[in-house]
Amino acid sequence: MIRTNRLSSLLFIFIISFVFSACKYSDKPKTFNNGAVSLEYPSYLKSSKDIYPVDNLLIGVKNDYRNVFFILLDYGQKPGEQGFELMYDSLSTQLKRGIREPFVEKDSSFNINGFKVREMQVSGILASVGQEKRMLFTFDLFEDKNGHLYQTAGWCFRHRRDLWEKDLQQIAYSLKSLK
Repeated sequence: MIRTNRLSSLLFIFIISFVFSACKYSDKPKTFNNGAVSLEYPSYLKSSKDIYPVDNLLIGVKNDYRNVFFILLDYGQKPGEQGFELMYDSLSTQLKRGIREPFVEKDSSFNINGFKVREMQVSGILASVGQEKRMLFTFDLFEDKNGHLYQTAGWCFRHRRDLWEKDLQQIAYSLKSLK
């Protein structure tokens, strides 16, 4: 009897140890590199082809369990002198129209890694069949020194902002031009 309890206890400890080690993610980020740009993202995100939008998508990563999503899009050369501003206005308007009760939490401009950047954080309700979720979207438009435009966007549940917002921004801010 004692031997069976001891064996059961050891088996339980082994299973718990295995579960914890299997659920641990690497501290080292993964890297996306297409020869023109590179981007680093946490190991808990996995590359996926089923993230909208698919047009111009360079990489989409997600974690369905944590409900965290991130995309990098390539829009090519900006359309004319005011192309950066026009593209930002168009994309941010599309985002706000795609959600109910949009609330702009942040709208800023800055430079990072040789890019001109415009960033917007918007929260709102994303409705689908049978469910409504309040989401937080972090959207960045990047322009390199040659006028090439890239967009990053990350999103998660609004009530999980404290867990994922910093990661989404770090992914976007890791974008580097390799040209």
